Amino acid sequence: MKKISAIFVYILLLILNSGKAQLVVADTIKTKLGSIVVQPIFHGALVLTVGYKTIYVDPYNSITSYKKLSKPDLILITDIHQDHLDTIILNELNTANAKFIVPRAVKDNLPIGLKNKTTILNNWETIKDSSISITAIPMYNLPAESNSRHPKGRGNGYILEYAGKRIYISGDTEDTDEMRNLKNIDVAFICMNQPYTMTIQQAASAVLSFKPKIIYPYHYRNFDGYSDVDAFKTIVKKSNNNIDVRIRNWYSEESFSSKATKIENVVYGTFSGASLTMNIYKPDLSNKIGIIIIPGSAFGYAYSSDYNQPAMTEIFELDTTYFGKYAKLLVNKGFTIFVINHRFSPKFQFTDIISDCQRAVQYIRFNSKKFDIDYNNIGAMGYSSGATLCAMLGVTSRSVSSRETAMDTVSSKVQAVVTLAGRFDLSDFNKKEDSLIQNPIISRVLLNYIGELPCVEDGNYILKGKYADASPINFVNKSTAPFLIYCSTDDPLVPYRQSNNMYYKLLDNGVKSKLKTSKNEGHTPIPDIQEIEFWFLKQLKK
Repeated sequence: MKKISAIFVYILLLILNSGKAQLVVADTIKTKLGSIVVQPIFHGALVLTVGYKTIYVDPYNSITSYKKLSKPDLILITDIHQDHLDTIILNELNTANAKFIVPRAVKDNLPIGLKNKTTILNNWETIKDSSISITAIPMYNLPAESNSRHPKGRGNGYILEYAGKRIYISGDTEDTDEMRNLKNIDVAFICMNQPYTMTIQQAASAVLSFKPKIIYPYHYRNFDGYSDVDAFKTIVKKSNNNIDVRIRNWYSEESFSSKATKIENVVYGTFSGASLTMNIYKPDLSNKIGIIIIPGSAFGYAYSSDYNQPAMTEIFELDTTYFGKYAKLLVNKGFTIFVINHRFSPKFQFTDIISDCQRAVQYIRFNSKKFDIDYNNIGAMGYSSGATLCAMLGVTSRSVSSRETAMDTVSSKVQAVVTLAGRFDLSDFNKKEDSLIQNPIISRVLLNYIGELPCVEDGNYILKGKYADASPINFVNKSTAPFLIYCSTDDPLVPYRQSNNMYYKLLDNGVKSKLKTSKNEGHTPIPDIQEIEFWFLKQLKK
């Protein structure tokens, strides 16, 4: 269980080798009152020097990127998502003389100490600071629905006017009419990443509509790589060669966030002489919060039936285009991450596997000083079967005994849970409305995990016996940890009713909970990492 995949190691190197931030060379744009300096930072973050003012836009990712730059006079933030509202960076920056200009939703989520420096700017409102005029422009997804990732009115794009020059910063938006109808734009920063904003074709079409003199493609990292900004440039130049498309590297390897120390194969428990292990990722800028990560494994369905099998940390590469990236982003945000292995079915069944996960919590809590995290506040985040196990950590706890080791006397319950595509009532399957792929797979997975099929009543499986003992929904009560639940209505393996039923069971018991439902994301619902960060910070930061 000590071999780590090459792909996973490569991704971790993006974290481990990130201590030095080498900025892209800045551009200078002349005006009648002096120069405007454009400094790309990372993703959607940039710094503008406009006259005597230094303006930070969506400061994000690594404090080292800002150490050689002038302190900010103005900070513009476009939206509440983590890649725009980076609370860790904001707390680290020298903002003693800075004014914040933000939409209302951003002010609501700013650290308390920064709110008194903040001016709210709503869509189409304008504010002046010295010789600079700033107007908020709507940014949103199409169609303009209240439940979209970027609903209209929540966030701001911005137009800055100085010395006869007009600079447009798109924020996270699609090719809206408001963008297409812009006039006399000299410099534009245009986002292009799916599924959050635009395709390169949409972005090119919008740019060709409002015809800025200079265009910077930015914010172009996707879940599976990067948008083809060279192809974007080709589309634009083919139709209008007068537009200056400036390709800059917003993702140099050195720009990635906070360094992390990786500790492999930490033994958190044993059984019959074999070790249970975890990998730990400690950020250099810790927020003192520990998060247990449990990847999806179908409880071992896809593994060898003996214990001579790959560790979950080894096959974590299978999730690097999905679940693994979110764990990495949490490390980047200052969380200490514990990726745990547990025993697998069918050789070991639910009582063993849940016990392993609870033991991991006890080990982490018992050694909290060593890991530099808060003893009283530990979270858990899991995907698929890992989500089910994390849910069990939020609703149950091992009995505390003073007769065994000191570690046995600490709680195995976590204080906040995030689940992605989780199953909460294990007896609820084999229904007529379920997908054809679901029933045979889930029957086998759960037979391996539980050791038998559910009890039957009136021709239906019921929540009773071992299935009740293994189902998180059966243990929900007023002391249950807060839950943030992500699911998709078209999940072919876990029906939407699972998350919906768990959500209402939590509400009925007065448990703080949030259900985030998507429509076309199957068994891989796409979570909002900013929302997850805020969720853990709010529930765990005392």
